[in-house]
Amino acid sequence: MNDAAKRVRELRERTGKSVEEMASLLDMSRMSYFDIEFHDDELESVPSLKQVRQLAQYLGVSAAELVTGSTRDVNERIRWHDLVARTLDYRRTNGITEDAFEDLVGWKLDDFFASEDAMLENYPVDFLQVLCKELQIPWVDALP
Repeated sequence: MNDAAKRVRELRERTGKSVEEMASLLDMSRMSYFDIEFHDDELESVPSLKQVRQLAQYLGVSAAELVTGSTRDVNERIRWHDLVARTLDYRRTNGITEDAFEDLVGWKLDDFFASEDAMLENYPVDFLQVLCKELQIPWVDALP
């Protein structure tokens, strides 16, 4: 168990909630939630951004603190509509088609462009990491 998994487990234990309760609150299987507390990379790859935001709220921390362990303030919160605008501007500036950009970041972007709710429900943290790296912006600032 590494830092992220240990951090989630310790925060959950402070709340007095069981693994089963947290899984139920997040609408995920007990095993999926258990993996978040056992495997360090699961927090970034398994739950949706919506579930990460909910988990952070249930545990009484920000999403940034939950994922990174840092209590530093976010420089400037990047909202969904700004992220979409920056993505479109990047594509336009660099002459990259939607398909080529999807290949570049390794994700289909239909849900990302559809709505903030669709993005939150259908993409994990590692999506933001890859997208923001390409856009050269801090991914932590784009967490919900």
